[in-house]
Amino acid sequence: MKKLNILALLLFIAAVVSVFTLDTPVTRDIQSRTMTVLSPFIHSSAAVEQSVTGSSATVEDPRELARENERLQIEVERLRIISQKYAQTLEENNKLRSQLQFQEAAPFKMTAARVIKRVSSTWWNSMIIDKGALDGLATDSPVISAAGLIGKTGKLAPHMAEIILLTDEMCRVSAKIEGSHEQGILAGERAGLDMRPDLRLRFLSKNILLNPGANVVSTGEGGVFPAGLLIGRVKRFENRDLSGEAIVEPAVDFALLEHVFVVEMQPVTEPEATVETAPQAAVPNQ
Repeated sequence: MKKLNILALLLFIAAVVSVFTLDTPVTRDIQSRTMTVLSPFIHSSAAVEQSVTGSSATVEDPRELARENERLQIEVERLRIISQKYAQTLEENNKLRSQLQFQEAAPFKMTAARVIKRVSSTWWNSMIIDKGALDGLATDSPVISAAGLIGKTGKLAPHMAEIILLTDEMCRVSAKIEGSHEQGILAGERAGLDMRPDLRLRFLSKNILLNPGANVVSTGEGGVFPAGLLIGRVKRFENRDLSGEAIVEPAVDFALLEHVFVVEMQPVTEPEATVETAPQAAVPNQ
């Protein structure tokens, strides 16, 4: 490059520097005009810078969103647990209220008890409740729920009692089929531990017509169970060699028992006869 050109370039640079560094009316006017010409480029560069800054900030957003999402999931799980506990408490309160109403409306005196033990080997035969002899219970007392007859009391301890269930073949009940004149003896039968035994109402007439779903209730005969307790419903009828049998579906779900009522059977006493004595005649004075 020629020396003249280099000298001209240096003079131009010096002029530009003086224009942007000196504070005079002329230089300020030149600066304003220059800013006006360059303003579109300045705005474009600012927008590009903001876009780049925003992009670098968005790189950290997924981590923050992940933390917020985890916090919300924990909160949702906490609220779900609270909701489940509330529903369980409400269901338990409704059960207790229903049992209380049933106990108050029952025509006989009853003691409420809670099931405290079930053994897998005797699941369909017996269970243990938390009331016993010192709580006023007696052997061979009927045990019921709002759904129907459960069984009767067996062995007693001071504050525990064994309940012999209807599904045990040793628990026999005099029962009849509503809507007919048929009655017989109902009991459970031996079955595998994993299968609920059927209830069988034996000693019925042969070749009778029974409607499936007919109620089976206690007759009150025998003195153990009061009359009119719902036992179950007829599933089907079977003819045997000497008599007929009805297969009965229990009204109570024995697998879900939690609370029961033990009925206190009041002994029937005859009213004492009153002996009337004739009034004695007055004896006249001698």
